[in-house]
Amino acid sequence: MTDVVKNKSDLIRSEAEARRLYTAPPKTYTGKVGLEVEMALYRPGKTRPDIPDAKTLTDLHAELKRKGHDAQLEASGVLEYASPPENLDRVGHLVAKVKTDMADFEQASAQRGYARAPMSIMPTTTVEQALDNKISRERLEASLQVIAEVLDPSLIRVPLLTTGVQTSFSPKTMDELFNMTYRGYGLTPLLIAAMNSSPPYVENDPKRLNHHLRGDFYNAYGGSGGLSQAFLKATDTESFIRNHIKAVFDAPMFFAYDHDGSLIRSTKDDVLTFRKLCDRGLNTLSNYELAETFLYNDIKICNLRDETGAVVGKRVEVRAADSGAHQPVSTLLLTAALVPDGKTAEKFDALLKAYGFTGDPATDAPLLQQARHDAVYHEGRFMDIPFGKDAAGKPRSLREFAADVAGLIVEHYAAEKALAPDVSRLADILLTGNCDARVMAAQYRDLGELTAALQQPSAAATLAAKRAPAHKPH
Repeated sequence: MTDVVKNKSDLIRSEAEARRLYTAPPKTYTGKVGLEVEMALYRPGKTRPDIPDAKTLTDLHAELKRKGHDAQLEASGVLEYASPPENLDRVGHLVAKVKTDMADFEQASAQRGYARAPMSIMPTTTVEQALDNKISRERLEASLQVIAEVLDPSLIRVPLLTTGVQTSFSPKTMDELFNMTYRGYGLTPLLIAAMNSSPPYVENDPKRLNHHLRGDFYNAYGGSGGLSQAFLKATDTESFIRNHIKAVFDAPMFFAYDHDGSLIRSTKDDVLTFRKLCDRGLNTLSNYELAETFLYNDIKICNLRDETGAVVGKRVEVRAADSGAHQPVSTLLLTAALVPDGKTAEKFDALLKAYGFTGDPATDAPLLQQARHDAVYHEGRFMDIPFGKDAAGKPRSLREFAADVAGLIVEHYAAEKALAPDVSRLADILLTGNCDARVMAAQYRDLGELTAALQQPSAAATLAAKRAPAHKPH
């Protein structure tokens, strides 16, 4: 959960004035990648898995912080791991660091009887169960109240039930920020499909589902979720930044900060926006930064902070991947190779053009929207869905695109022998279409079978069993 400093009293009087906030970080902060992983924890219960209560998670969080880890608390039953930033030419080192750090998280959890779920959503956890075990904090309580009473009540499932993996990139220029945003959205349908670890059941409901759960839940945010309309209407860097600033001014805010730092909640009759705050003298930098955090698009434009917490520029966060057993490393490998400017990114740009994407968001909006929709509402086809179009305007396939991406990934990491097993596993998913969700859907006939598997003490190891790659990097 993103925290914002409350006492930044400088005023943002207009959209034009907000433009000064959108700058690349100093050189010492650019060309880096970071990883965040949300981990759902569980243990066998009486009739279905239990999730940790607030005290257990708070104690676990404190222990990991004492050990020097950047651990964060999510709403309920979930810990978040954040890696240190690493140079893009040292992704192999970051992968090794992530594995070691996450093993510490898992060991500390295991000492309290909990395992990390190898899926993005625990199928047996209900909203009520999550609320009973939530970690009460001012921002969370305000957000949950406004979601339930003012906005779409179904949104409550996003913070309470879902987990994902995000990678962050620091751009050298604002043009690179635009380029990375474009590539991130071009990659999003594949990230949704290939990193899909959604179970076919949710909220302990025996009804079998055939869509990507997180992608569907995020649609309840409307224009503040999924594909950014600010991006889809852009034609270049400056138009994107202007559109994004306008979106920040008009984004529905769960709450805002009063002059004394207290919270003012949105109500049914008065849904707050930064534009409204301008008329009330509350158009502070703190509230502008807060308003930007209420945009939950698949690609987020966020503040980049230094070691002291001071904002030093903007970053790009790629958010579409599910959490799961391999997803942290697989997502890191995919995005670090394809999203930031570089030789492999140039090849990815050319590949997108071969699938009908011109590089102009406004022109490509229909293709991008259709591709995301098909990845989320796959109807049991998982990765066997349309993607893009050929020169004659006929649909191409995501499996074909995934195979092309696999070639880029294998080539990009060819010299890093220590990464070969991880690259092989990722290539296997891309080439076969056997994402975790597809394997899970085939393995368990109903919710009872999946629940019984999770109730076994070795469930996490069983469900996250290492796949033997069918394809080796060439």
